[in-house]
Amino acid sequence: MKKYFLTLCVALVSMCAFAQKGQKAIGLNLSYGTEISNLGIGAKGQYNFTDAIRVEASFDYFLKKDDLSMWDVNVNAHYLFPVKDLKIYPLVGLTYTNWKDSFDYWDGIKDYYDDSEGKFGVNLGGGVQYDINDNWAVNFEMKYQIIGDFDQAVFGFGVAYKF
Repeated sequence: MKKYFLTLCVALVSMCAFAQKGQKAIGLNLSYGTEISNLGIGAKGQYNFTDAIRVEASFDYFLKKDDLSMWDVNVNAHYLFPVKDLKIYPLVGLTYTNWKDSFDYWDGIKDYYDDSEGKFGVNLGGGVQYDINDNWAVNFEMKYQIIGDFDQAVFGFGVAYKF
C-alpha cells in the first residue's frame, strides 16, 4: 500500500510541476501552409496563466509564391498535458490572415495588378513540446485555420526561450 501511495504522490507532484504559473517565453517558428503551399517564418510569445493553461500570440509571414503572399496573426490557448519528458497540448484560438496577389503583366502594355484581402478565422489543432532544459524548448504543432475561402492546415516547428 505504501508503494502505491508513494507512486501516486510522485505522479501528482510531477504533473503539477511541469510548468510554472506566470512563466513567459519568446520564440521563432518555421511553418508550412497547405493553401499557400509555401514556407513561413514567424515569432511568438507565450504566457502561462496557470500550470496547465498557456496563451500564445504569434505572427507568421509566408514567402511569396506565384505572385501570392500571406501573413497571419494568431492568439491561441493551449492546455498542457505532461507525458514523460513532453508536453502535449490541444489548441484553440483566433486568427487574422491577409492574402495579397500582385504581379506585373503584359497585355499590349505593361501594367501592375494588386489585390489584397484579409479575414478573421478560427484555429483548431494541437502540438507537442520538448523542454531541452529549464530555459529552452522546441515544439511541433499542427493547426487548421478555418477562414472560409482561405482554409488551410499549418504545420510548424518552433524554438522558445523561457523566462
